[in-house]
Amino acid sequence: MKVLANTYASTYSTKLNKFPVFNINDDLNDLCTSAVSPNTTKATRYALNVWRYWCMTNGLKDHTDITKIPAVKLNELLENFYVTVKKSDGSDFLATSLHAIRRGLDRILKNAGVGFSITSSTFSSSTKKLKEKLWVLSKAGMSGARSRNIVYFSLSDEEEMWQAGCLGDDSPITLLSTVVKYNSQYLNMRTLQEHADLMYGDIELLKDPQNQPYFARTDSVKRESRSGSTRVCHGKIYHEHSRGHKQCPYCLLYKYMYIHRPPAQMEAKSPFYLTARKEATDMGSVWYEEQRMGLRSLRGIVPNLAKKVKLENCENFTFVSFTQVSRRLGSHSCCQ
Repeated sequence: MKVLANTYASTYSTKLNKFPVFNINDDLNDLCTSAVSPNTTKATRYALNVWRYWCMTNGLKDHTDITKIPAVKLNELLENFYVTVKKSDGSDFLATSLHAIRRGLDRILKNAGVGFSITSSTFSSSTKKLKEKLWVLSKAGMSGARSRNIVYFSLSDEEEMWQAGCLGDDSPITLLSTVVKYNSQYLNMRTLQEHADLMYGDIELLKDPQNQPYFARTDSVKRESRSGSTRVCHGKIYHEHSRGHKQCPYCLLYKYMYIHRPPAQMEAKSPFYLTARKEATDMGSVWYEEQRMGLRSLRGIVPNLAKKVKLENCENFTFVSFTQVSRRLGSHSCCQ
């Protein structure tokens, strides 16, 4: 698979969390052009690039031209495609994005005049696989649709979490849960996708004009692809010891990023959230595995906190539920 990917390295360019843009001038690109709107053309070309990249990285080079595949064979390929296709960084698409990719592929087939649609009964088995994947994504909080039933934590809810030991630094999962809470509150991270895409280098340790240290979410890894872009802070975390260092957002984030993290996962492009090790007295200072935290586990952190303090409708609590507690952050600002 790696050999295949290297073979085609010159045919497309890729950026972090973006899908490859193929530099191929062929009839398929012409089939993506839409008279409806430029956005439709762009979405269709994106779907084509996703399909081509998936084929190339799965040993299916001969099937990159979707218009040349018979209906029965295409249905078989789509069964696997819907289940396994991911972004170039290995993370899942939102359900709405997967829907859009399917529409784009179907639009190409329609423009090519192949005589069938991947939404027809001929493709019932692949459609079933798609629905199953969409259900999994929705359960993981990745439907892509905006929730209208946001539930917020009260100050007393949070106080109970601290007293019950759900927040703090007593264990790997407790520290991780606290970091998720503070990132949601102070760094304006409101969606599962924002948390899942966060890289280690996206949060920087800086100093203000008064020489006071603070953590800032600058998305520096993402900015690498945009030459000349200004460093922008999406939120800052300072020392806050009014309730003691055990609840200080700066101190706890520092412990997660510099004390209990595997050294190999301190590279700028390392995933920020790592899988917590199981409770063990001999695990030493490293509390986390050298692997990205799963989406299900990441999505479940906030509902699990609600469950531990016996709140109702736990599944309705999300990362946004924390933002009501603290409004210290205003609009985005430039970092010093």
